Amino acid sequence: MHYLTAAIILISAIVSFTGCNKTDDLSDLYPDSTAVIKYQLDWQRNFYQKRIKEYIDDPIGENKIVFIGNSITYSMRHWDKKFNVKNIVNRGISGDYSDGILERLDEIIYYKPLAVFLLIGLNDFFDDNTTRPGRTPEYVAKNILTAAKTIKQGSPETKIFIQTILPINNQQYLDEKPQVNFLWKTYYPSVNQQVNKTNKILKENNEFEIIDLHPLYLNNDQSMKRNLSKDGVHLNENGYNIWIDRVKPLIDRVNKAAN
Repeated sequence: MHYLTAAIILISAIVSFTGCNKTDDLSDLYPDSTAVIKYQLDWQRNFYQKRIKEYIDDPIGENKIVFIGNSITYSMRHWDKKFNVKNIVNRGISGDYSDGILERLDEIIYYKPLAVFLLIGLNDFFDDNTTRPGRTPEYVAKNILTAAKTIKQGSPETKIFIQTILPINNQQYLDEKPQVNFLWKTYYPSVNQQVNKTNKILKENNEFEIIDLHPLYLNNDQSMKRNLSKDGVHLNENGYNIWIDRVKPLIDRVNKAAN
């Protein structure tokens, strides 16, 4: 009896120890507080770390569909309610860059979601890029495709959708913030020109399915339709409804295949 009791205690200790290790290991799935994302501003860094802490407290879980991106993804908040499903996870971070995405793929690879919808890149161009000349469409497109390839390599069964970057409406944004020099007509290349070139590169890839959101939001002058955006950059409810209508059949397809 003493031997049995000792054995039970030993097994319990091993299980407890293993559980602790697993928790510790899971924390390694996320960028730590010292992570440096090139060109991150203080507010972007603070929000990035805030969101990472939320991810640690509420990880992706099993059999999920992940939307990963910047504020345009984040601001939808509860994607699952919009699609009337229970397995969509929002991994948007306001102000995030394509470099920031690359730093937070380990969680996705660990949980091996059913699908990932990737939309990133606008913040890479939404600044005066004369101060950061390496931030080109080629650089951003390469980061986006690298993110997709990294997920595919670590989670081969995950379906990956790359969504084209949305246009912006310079004048609508300048109506509120006229001092933003990189949206003036004299600035070259414009944000939309850089977005268009990035999207062209993405659409030329033969490895991943592209969801071409960009043209759904265009005015005749090739800028974001005012009635789809709150400020020329971020979507309003009408803008989100267009996105939802475009990807809902894909969500349904992914979930149907998993059942």
